[in-house]
Amino acid sequence: MNEIDIPAIRGVIGKLTYYTATFTFKQIAERVKRADEELHTSKSLREQLQRALTDNHKSITEYILTQKEHFFNALVLAVYDGDPTWNELEFEFNNIRYHSMGFLHLTGEERIFPVDGQHRVEGIKSALIENSKLEDETISVIFIGHHNTREGKEKTRRIFSTLNRYAKPVSPGDNIALDEDDIVAISTRELLENCPLFMNDNVKIDKKNSKALADNDDKSFTSLITLYETNKIIYSYYKSNRDKRKKLYSNPNIRGFLRFRPKQEEIDDFYTYLLTFWKTFTELFPGVKDYVLNANDAKAAINYRNKETGGLLYFRPVALPQLIKAIFETQLRLQNDLNEIMNTFSQIEMCISKEPWINLLWDAKSQTMVMKYKTNISQMLIYLFKKNLLAKKEKETLMKNYAKANDCDIDVAKQILLNIPSML
Repeated sequence: MNEIDIPAIRGVIGKLTYYTATFTFKQIAERVKRADEELHTSKSLREQLQRALTDNHKSITEYILTQKEHFFNALVLAVYDGDPTWNELEFEFNNIRYHSMGFLHLTGEERIFPVDGQHRVEGIKSALIENSKLEDETISVIFIGHHNTREGKEKTRRIFSTLNRYAKPVSPGDNIALDEDDIVAISTRELLENCPLFMNDNVKIDKKNSKALADNDDKSFTSLITLYETNKIIYSYYKSNRDKRKKLYSNPNIRGFLRFRPKQEEIDDFYTYLLTFWKTFTELFPGVKDYVLNANDAKAAINYRNKETGGLLYFRPVALPQLIKAIFETQLRLQNDLNEIMNTFSQIEMCISKEPWINLLWDAKSQTMVMKYKTNISQMLIYLFKKNLLAKKEKETLMKNYAKANDCDIDVAKQILLNIPSML
């Protein structure tokens, strides 16, 4: 392999000297290898590290190939063997002398492996196989020295674990505010600006990224995280229907779609679909239209979410996504007009201090929400819409958990639910 000189900046942190530079994608493919015996001599531990290299690199490859504005943070690369040398340049600028810039000379005999960024490295390599025109693109790299000794491996493992342990992922709230690839985040931001139900601070943006609303929040319709998750549910049905699938896309499929920005036409279409849905929701569901009309009131939500009556199901963050899921799941199963289905759902009992929501969703004694049966909310809603629309296993699960919630025998629970009329 050829000798090269890499322009770099030298830095020191703690006892570690490092060099910041750039590598072309071609240099990454040619010179950077997977971590192997560099970190462990044990075969089983080496295999454990390789198992950590999941198929995530495939999504990175797709990102590079499909997103023209792709960008990554710096790779941390450990270097040993060969004879890497630092050639310092000394220069003066504005009467200040600098000694930190120069060239890192690599002979081509070095062993280089990623301490942080192994998925990015493999993604770059795979992308180059698909499109060799990418070889001159560059990525920031940080070189650190490595010694292939027991002490050297211990030092590098510590850096490896520290980088992964203290790396802070982007918070859900920041993702919604900033992500330009996630179609749901993009559309949610637009709703905050243009949909009356979510404008005027009607959506609580919490620094702690909480889905819940504070007990004393008498203003908000819902929380930002809940709205995003609800819109993601809508997107899963929208996307499956748009692609003419008989079955709903799985959650991993949806997460994969949200990593890459679709064409602007699809973004516009989904946003229009969302806006139309929420405007119809506002018109049909009791309390929502009045809430919007009185949104400037500091206590606009108090009649629909309070400790005395519990309020309406869809004013509770834990239940709103379940209602939307029930609406779209019903539409998927019946293939009926969505507006007609929404209209029917709007007539179902939604006051959570009334049957069948007592103990399943609302504890009347403590006047608090019951959280442990939240996954049964959508099942109950579908059951109230049309009893035979649930599959046998779904109905059995609903009956079982309803009996548990009400501390009664399963046969008693079945009889109670059978006596509750459905809309169809």
